[in-house]
Amino acid sequence: MSKPSIDFSTLLAVSVHDMKNSLGLLVQQLQDISYKVNDAATQNELAHMHYEAQRINTNLVHLLALYRQQDAWHIESEQVYVDEIIEELVMNNRFYSQHKAIEVDVKLPEDIYFYGDRSLITQVLNDVVINAMRYTADKLIIKAQRVAERGCSITIEDNGPGYPESLLVLNELSARYLDMEGSRTGLGLYFARLIAQAHEYKGQQGYIKLENSSSLGGSRFTLHLP
Repeated sequence: MSKPSIDFSTLLAVSVHDMKNSLGLLVQQLQDISYKVNDAATQNELAHMHYEAQRINTNLVHLLALYRQQDAWHIESEQVYVDEIIEELVMNNRFYSQHKAIEVDVKLPEDIYFYGDRSLITQVLNDVVINAMRYTADKLIIKAQRVAERGCSITIEDNGPGYPESLLVLNELSARYLDMEGSRTGLGLYFARLIAQAHEYKGQQGYIKLENSSSLGGSRFTLHLP
């Protein structure tokens, strides 16, 4: 009798989806519990647990997106106002920023927008914000500006130690971003490059840029959309 074949890719995707949903509930429960606790030390521990659970959940979301788009990226292009998604990101991460006393300064021109996939771009920026909050000392700046005909750039800066040299020297889209040994695995950056380059207009592709020349003295992440 032959052994039944196993579709590991589908099994993995379903498992990741299930874990993502469970982690989403856990993130919300940790936040709810924190409001019932008065002890500052316990609240701080809950904030750290909340951050780690949210970070894992973000990675699972990336993996699902990569699995679903493995043959070709399907971009749901629409006009997206930057202030709306930034407001959403700040609200979603307010629990951690407040408990860690991180000052988040948002500097956005009025009515700045881009054309692209709102969900995918939000995932990219959320991952950057989460990591910036993890490594910053106590400050974050989120800003945007109009670029060329209809494009825009969105920048997130912090006053942490900056990106490790191993990430700064890799300028090409490569699986080498994935570092199993480092504290920053690079999965979020790998995902960000894929999403940015999937956005194209008149032969111009989007891209990301990593620098350690933040106005705050730490790292600077910039997403350029055509």
